[in-house]
Amino acid sequence: MGASASKIKFRESLTSLISRDVSPDDAEFWDELWKIPSSAEEVFELLPPANARRLRDERFDNLATLFTQATAQLCQIVETPYTIYFDQALNCVRVLTRILPFLLEKGDLGDNDPNVEALCWGSGAADGTKGRGKGRKRGDSRDEDDDTKDETEEEEEDDVDDEIEEDDNQEPLALLVVHAAMHMLFLPQFTCDFYEEDGPPDDALDPYASSSSESDSDNEDLDDGNDETHDKEAERRRRMERDDREIQIEAGLGKPRRVRKGVRLTPRPAGIVWAPGVGFSPDGKCHITMNNGNNNISMAKGPTNPNAKGGKKGSASNTNVNNPEAAYTRKYDKNRIEVLRLLLAACCDPLFSPADEYNPLASRWMAVAVAADAPNAPCLFYSLLNTVISFDPSNSSFGGVPYSNKFASDTHVKLVELSAQVLCVLLDCGLSGDPVPCVNRYDEPVVRVSYAYKNGFNIFRVMLARINSGKDLATLYRGFVRLLRNTFESKNTLLPSSQSRLECYQELLILLWKTLEENPLFLDFILTRCDVCELVVPLCYLMYTSRKDSAQVGLVHICTFILLKLSGERSFGVSLNRPFRTKLPCDLPLFSGSHADLISITLHKIIVNGSYRLVSLYSCFLTIVSNFSPYWRSMSLVSSVKLVNLFELFSSPKFLYSGEKAYRHLALLLEIFNNIIQYQYNGNQHLVYAIVRRKDSFGRLASLTLPKAIHQCQKQFPSSERPEYDADAADAAQVAALSIQDVDEHGNPIDDEDDATSTTNGRDTATSSTTVSGTGECFVPTEAWLTELRASLPLETVSRLLQHLVPVVDDMCDRKNGVVDEIEILEVFKDITMVGLLPVPHAIVIRKYQPNQYTSIWFTAFMWGVVFLRSQKPPIFDGQCIELFQVAGEDK
Repeated sequence: MGASASKIKFRESLTSLISRDVSPDDAEFWDELWKIPSSAEEVFELLPPANARRLRDERFDNLATLFTQATAQLCQIVETPYTIYFDQALNCVRVLTRILPFLLEKGDLGDNDPNVEALCWGSGAADGTKGRGKGRKRGDSRDEDDDTKDETEEEEEDDVDDEIEEDDNQEPLALLVVHAAMHMLFLPQFTCDFYEEDGPPDDALDPYASSSSESDSDNEDLDDGNDETHDKEAERRRRMERDDREIQIEAGLGKPRRVRKGVRLTPRPAGIVWAPGVGFSPDGKCHITMNNGNNNISMAKGPTNPNAKGGKKGSASNTNVNNPEAAYTRKYDKNRIEVLRLLLAACCDPLFSPADEYNPLASRWMAVAVAADAPNAPCLFYSLLNTVISFDPSNSSFGGVPYSNKFASDTHVKLVELSAQVLCVLLDCGLSGDPVPCVNRYDEPVVRVSYAYKNGFNIFRVMLARINSGKDLATLYRGFVRLLRNTFESKNTLLPSSQSRLECYQELLILLWKTLEENPLFLDFILTRCDVCELVVPLCYLMYTSRKDSAQVGLVHICTFILLKLSGERSFGVSLNRPFRTKLPCDLPLFSGSHADLISITLHKIIVNGSYRLVSLYSCFLTIVSNFSPYWRSMSLVSSVKLVNLFELFSSPKFLYSGEKAYRHLALLLEIFNNIIQYQYNGNQHLVYAIVRRKDSFGRLASLTLPKAIHQCQKQFPSSERPEYDADAADAAQVAALSIQDVDEHGNPIDDEDDATSTTNGRDTATSSTTVSGTGECFVPTEAWLTELRASLPLETVSRLLQHLVPVVDDMCDRKNGVVDEIEILEVFKDITMVGLLPVPHAIVIRKYQPNQYTSIWFTAFMWGVVFLRSQKPPIFDGQCIELFQVAGEDK
């Protein structure tokens, strides 16, 4: 059958499904439908959204048969993976990918249609899977932390796995679809090579197990000839283990807990993981921690080789794949993309929940995908993560030859982008993972059964939280840096457009944020053992180039979140003093300074020349600079002038009287100036000189009276004119109710009720500002407002500075008849000491980001917005019924 004939036949079949009732027993019709060759594009083209909804609403029985038969065929191909049925399986995958989002529109997070409920979950399957409910109940009734459990309790643990394996006939279709998709992602000859079906037995994993005498004699001969090499390797391994222990101790995790049995977090078999990276080396060896002393057990497996020689299967020695060069193949990328689309479609029900009603624990589809018994979950986690972070855009085709990307297939790039999207989605539901490591008696990383079967458990978040070796953390960080730097390096080439640009940078930022939030070791590791400035540069570049694009407001928000998270650590502020020498392909002002200057100049540009929709971030921008300002050793001339210009801007009547709390920006700027003057006076003469030159701005604010304030306010905003910049409304919308906690430089909380710039709670702010801006009345200064402003603005340090230095500058001008070179003034400032002239140095205050449900909802909406926009070829989702965010029509 030709391509055009098959397309016509497929259209006729779909038309029949929509126009008439087709019996489930019509074997000829259904068999022919599944055997018609079709591409994903054809399925989406021939079943447009309107027809899909007609099929659901008018011919639900046909849709139920379609859904049931497609699911049954996927389950069958998983059980008996014969290559002759792979094309038919792909047809089922494509049809399910098309119809699932329309079913979920009527799911329990959408309109909650009883027909959809009965079809997907059946009667009495409220928890999504019967097996999970039983496993959870059994897990809660046992004490997994007791190392002295009797043998009866241990037998109960062994029974948990048996209870999870329920009869397939009793499992709901929703569970079968998700499990089938996760099985098909590692189906031999479909999405991976052949592999050994079973992992090594438990007794073979015992580090103290002995191998055969023949293997011992061979190893003994080998050791005699390579004692020196073995000693060096053992020393290197001990050093790495010592470093890993130090990293864990610094994060406060301590030693791993020991449990007799749990849910394993190691991929089995390891040879089917798609790419090297975290936990895997380029030669196909798995080094996920299973250490006891100096023994390191590798779980790597390649294609089954019946002629392979060696010790007992799974013995305590490193096992290489048969062909290291072919350990990770890309020949199955197209099929992987198809199945990942299906998994993404099956997890999309958050799209149909309003943001203010969204519950991260409510989706039963996602609960099945991230459950402890989800098939191949560890393999899928490492495959998705490593596919993303191991990708090198600069060397993606033909060894990095310029313009080779124009001739190479972009299939693997699509897989990288889709892997990032699916991983972000799987990490977004459920509860945060417990980062405290647990191991079983064989030193395998596991999760306690009682914890694994609690409501809200997410095995993917646990695995991300428990990446704990220095090697893996470094691999993860280098991957993020390499991919994010591609955003500007691809435009910095000598030959224009000669290097491909990865378009999934928003997904990468979401994944980076998830890693910073979930893994307590990662943040400390990149700040103390890596050059975090490599991450700062692409963040600033993306913010700078996206500042005017209203469609990129979310991108600027998430970059701001990441910088705010980093700036809450002292090590970050110290690291920013590294010189900035990178050339960026944008109109960034020329300056000679550090990465701290780069951040301040970028944020200044966004404030004075960015989208109005970024007004809500102004306080966050200034908080970031305030956090690292005590450690800013030498501010460039450009940064100094721009920060003082910001003070003039926010102290102008246009901003100062735009809302009752508009002065909060001035308070943060004054705190920045005070931190630098008190702690980094030497080396920051440029800032001191800029303050002296703008002394009138500080003087006007210090001498402000109520009559003068009322006059300026009425002059700037007549009764008939509303403020263009509404500070109170901006505060109400501040980053989905961002919460910030004040701490000292040692991380201890600071309670200061009088400090107006301290903890900003989004809910309180939203409530108070609604009373001001919601009434439609313009703000009018009052005596109480003026008193609060004076108490909130720390002007004393700057006033003392000006009181001492202004006469010095005036005297120099008088002596030289007003002709004084700027360099001379800077040299005088450098020689002047301010000891004893300034107030007693204040305590350093660091404002740390605090996670809350509002920011969590914002991230979910932003993530799904990115996924929605990036999943339009083919269009997996239709925007008509989406409730999580607003989809603008093409006519708008």
